[in-house]
Amino acid sequence: MVSFAREMKQNKEQFLREMYTIADGRFGTLIDSHDLGEKYGFDWETLETIVDYLEAKGFIASYQGTLYASLTLKGVEYVENID
Repeated sequence: MVSFAREMKQNKEQFLREMYTIADGRFGTLIDSHDLGEKYGFDWETLETIVDYLEAKGFIASYQGTLYASLTLKGVEYVENID
């Protein structure tokens, strides 16, 4: 059985990798985080947790009052060094 913490770590990395793919490896490209969350079946609470965490780490910038977010340079570099 996968622990909740391990599952959240995987969800965060999956979310970042997908943002990277959609943005073609560029930072600053606006992406609809809700659409991305729906693609992977994340409920609203999970999506909010992922976005809040990634923003706090400096990997993404979200736009208050919208569902849009973009990778930061730090986020791009992180994805490029995950493996």
